Amino acid sequence: MASKTKKVSRIRDRKKRPNKANLKADMKRIKKNAEALRELSASDQA
Repeated sequence: MASKTKKVSRIRDRKKRPNKANLKADMKRIKKNAEALRELSASDQA
């Protein structure tokens, strides 16, 4: 039987890793923001 400390550390390790759905949503949001910034910078220079 594993010790309480070992169990807790395993649970915390698992929880601190981001899940796939959040990673995909973050990437989508970042790409959208980058595109908006690119458009703004292009319109400012023109």
